Amino acid sequence: MKLQSTVLALLLLMLCTLQARSAQAPTAASVIQRGEERFRALRDYECMVDMESRLGKRVQTGTCQFWFKQPRMLRVKILRGDRKGSQVAVDGDGQIRGSKGGILGLIVRRMKTTDSRLLTIRGTSMMTLDSGSFFLKYHAAALRPDARVALAPHPDPNAPFQVVLTYANLGKSVREVYSIDPHRWVIVEGEVFEDETRVEHVVFRDIKLDTGTADGWFHL
Repeated sequence: MKLQSTVLALLLLMLCTLQARSAQAPTAASVIQRGEERFRALRDYECMVDMESRLGKRVQTGTCQFWFKQPRMLRVKILRGDRKGSQVAVDGDGQIRGSKGGILGLIVRRMKTTDSRLLTIRGTSMMTLDSGSFFLKYHAAALRPDARVALAPHPDPNAPFQVVLTYANLGKSVREVYSIDPHRWVIVEGEVFEDETRVEHVVFRDIKLDTGTADGWFHL
């Protein structure tokens, strides 16, 4: 009887511990961690990406189809905006190849990461649209001495978590917002504000995980 009581007490203690852990409110750190763990566990994914960049009075918008496969294979096809119809891909050897739209699409050229055709008007590379690059950017900014990280209020359990990172840069107040789906734990939106003006906005939609994309798809 004494042994049974001891076992029962241990089981109750374990149950209470598990319940306490599940009841703990998520934090910015835990949300980022869950998102990174999910990303590392993926074999591949594909999605649609809507982008907007602002530099002074200039505004650049576009939509592309995006494919990713671990560890660092990418393919992007521009569907709307500057260079519509163009494609660029990074294969398993890290080689970048691109082609223009229209009848010139049959001509494939090697490219460098610094190629201006891969950059937005703010200098953001199309080669950094994968979730891994977003997490790297987050961690780099979070290391700044004046960086502050917070999790926005989350009253709707089905709404994305929003991790907000703020710091000062070149005399401006910068706010980066990373939105992560609470069910699939993938990044669905990224935003950058400078003095309350949104200068970069990326939305990931129609996300398909582990589709089994072959390596050859990333070789133009």
